[in-house]
Amino acid sequence: MVRRTRWVRVIVACSLTLFLVGCGGGSGSGSAQTTPSGQTPVPASVANFTAVPSELLSSGGSMTLTWQATNADSYSLSVNPSSGVGGMPVGSITGDSTTVTLPPNAGSGPSTYTFSLTATGATGTSPATTTTTVTVDANGGVASLTGIDWPAQVIYFLMPDRFDNGNSNNDNGGPGDVAAAQPQNPMGWYGGDFQGVTNRIQAGYFTQLGATAIWMTPVYLQGPAQSGPSTNNPNGWQSFPYHGYAPWNFNAPDPHFGSIADLQSLVQSAHANRTAVILGQIVNDAGIGYPPYVQESNAIASGQMTLDNSAQSVNTFLFHHFDSNSGQCEPYLGSYNATWDCPLDDLPDFDSDNPAVQSALDAASAGWLGTLGLDGIRLDAATYVQNSFWSQYLQYLRAQGYAPLTFAEVLDGAPDIVGSYTQAVVGFEGAENYPLYFAITQSGLAPGQPAYFGYSNMAAVDYAVQQDEKDDAQPFLMVNFIDDQDMPRFTSLLINAGVAASDVFPRWQIAEALSFTLPGIPMIYYGDEVGMEGTWDPYQAVANGQPSNNIREPMTLWTSAQRQAAGVQGYYDWLQALAQAHALQPALQTGTYTPLFVPGVTDPNVYIYLRGSGASSVLVVINASSQSVDVTQLPGAAGGLPAPGVPVGSPLSLVGGSSTLTLSGCANGSCITGILAPWSVQVLSP
Repeated sequence: MVRRTRWVRVIVACSLTLFLVGCGGGSGSGSAQTTPSGQTPVPASVANFTAVPSELLSSGGSMTLTWQATNADSYSLSVNPSSGVGGMPVGSITGDSTTVTLPPNAGSGPSTYTFSLTATGATGTSPATTTTTVTVDANGGVASLTGIDWPAQVIYFLMPDRFDNGNSNNDNGGPGDVAAAQPQNPMGWYGGDFQGVTNRIQAGYFTQLGATAIWMTPVYLQGPAQSGPSTNNPNGWQSFPYHGYAPWNFNAPDPHFGSIADLQSLVQSAHANRTAVILGQIVNDAGIGYPPYVQESNAIASGQMTLDNSAQSVNTFLFHHFDSNSGQCEPYLGSYNATWDCPLDDLPDFDSDNPAVQSALDAASAGWLGTLGLDGIRLDAATYVQNSFWSQYLQYLRAQGYAPLTFAEVLDGAPDIVGSYTQAVVGFEGAENYPLYFAITQSGLAPGQPAYFGYSNMAAVDYAVQQDEKDDAQPFLMVNFIDDQDMPRFTSLLINAGVAASDVFPRWQIAEALSFTLPGIPMIYYGDEVGMEGTWDPYQAVANGQPSNNIREPMTLWTSAQRQAAGVQGYYDWLQALAQAHALQPALQTGTYTPLFVPGVTDPNVYIYLRGSGASSVLVVINASSQSVDVTQLPGAAGGLPAPGVPVGSPLSLVGGSSTLTLSGCANGSCITGILAPWSVQVLSP
């Protein structure tokens, strides 16, 4: 049976070129009421005249005016100044919203536009007038840092809402998102903001720890709250988009975080401290309930628009939609791919084959880069967007003169899959190093984990590194980590696996040492420095009846005294030492990787490798077993473990120090001898 398709072109209220800021739609009625004969007519009234967004990047753009009115026949709109404002209606307006565009601001100060709305009612009554203002930020964007040697950096990854509350005045949001803070709700807004991050930059928090780059989750204007879990939720908590991954406006920040000016100040403060700034970007989807998506879906449901897979559909639809007739998500270009063409977690999925959608998403990221002087961007859900989009997106940004570090989220443990995103056909500089993450967590450090590509000891880590070097175009630009916003914190992974409390810290030390000393840019997830625990994201934690056991708890321990009192100073000291070694040892940044001992199936779980060569090399020695190990008892190391090219002598301990090792002369030039303490790691310099 051949399915017959048809196409009906309609004009929907949300213009194709304006969809990244959403569509308006007030809830009030604009119709005038009839006045009975002999009674005094009731005058028109107008309220809640609001601009969304109330603040735009210096590149200008579209914004929607909405209002609520009663007893009104029509409205008229004016703006001061009017020069360059597009989309202003001529004559009277009916309805309760309209969308206009504001020009770019090339000046050194912000441009403020005042819109005046007049509602006209029954004859003999006075019109009602109200105003609202919109600001276009100054073109005094922040310049990017120059000469960033990314392999030499240490990234600190934070979620602004969960980091530090620097301005309590924005806790309850503002225009476009007025959700009240709910710090008692693990899924609610807590109050962290741009000012809190800026305060910590200026106080030297990041530089003292050793972090030289700050990566923040997306900060777009967010959509409304969604229902919380139906189980273990007696308070009826809702789930709020505190995380930044439910955008309703791709060109403006959420007021819970602060203004564009606040974000510019954050970047300026970071750059003044020679700290780079990376910001998350989203192109795959929008937030639940995104008005343009709802509008398009309703048009399909009502028959105004017919979903098919014609070339015209691909170039007209803004989103992919499931078609019950075909059993596929349409429209799509080329071969059908459910991962690329269907929604992720029911989020409105952009039709990124549509050239107009591509242009809008490209321009949105360029706006953030240009206004903020970002040094890097991290792209969410990269595997859910076709490679052709990424290729044109990255080429566009570079053609505009932007050269940030670009790295992708590819949540997969397979090195070839992750590495493919760094190849020329796609074009990212790097990706989050999930292969290394899974190799570390499945290396025997955490009991009970599945094998990684057949390896269940430290050979898993060596395999991941060796494959990364084959599959990644630039292995030194992969981002290494053991904790992030989506995975159980490593401390909890160990605790949940039954590791004794006294053994958690030593195993965690080994995991972090691997992240810092293997090829890639090491990343600290906020809270790692205080041994923060957490098993699930907040939604899952509530559903599981353990609301505080989540991976996005707020930071609270800022000072040494606070960490000492909590008994977690050791975590901070270890990361600080690793960061210092990484900064001072070029071999840990771009040195070659040479495995000296990788355990077999029956060998002690000992892993020894070299970064760099000769006198400038760095030696990493790990014993991930509960027994002391004599190096000379390892297979092939009867007279000591060969370390070709490494100078003979007593090495300098850079990090760690529980083992006593020497580099002695032997037939191979030099050999490592000594006793390795249980659950120990040592970073040495010849």
